[in-house]
Amino acid sequence: MTTAPAKKATPRKAPARKADPLAAVLAEVQAAANEVGPLPPHLVGGVYPERGTDAYRKRGEEWAIINADRGEVGVLGVDGLAIEVAFAAFGGRTPEEIRKGLVRLASLAVAAIGQIDGEGK
Repeated sequence: MTTAPAKKATPRKAPARKADPLAAVLAEVQAAANEVGPLPPHLVGGVYPERGTDAYRKRGEEWAIINADRGEVGVLGVDGLAIEVAFAAFGGRTPEEIRKGLVRLASLAVAAIGQIDGEGK
């Protein structure tokens, strides 16, 4: 009696990776950032920039209250969040705090663009 030769197992292909929808947005943002041109040398301008950061911080706190009220009645929007985060970012006391706030603002913007793009599908 002869035995049948063993079948060779064919390697399984990994499922195709889905395209990351945010990758296209980030590429678009990067292209736009390359066209911005030189920025002013100061993160917060004015003769007394510390006054500006204090004012921005206060406005950020005001918008946090506004957004909390909007959230309680179900009318919170990305617009209010963006304003709050932008004021809070430039209300930072150090370049590191400002950077952290700008990253948060950028992430909110990218997420909002992703939301807009997703609505069209």
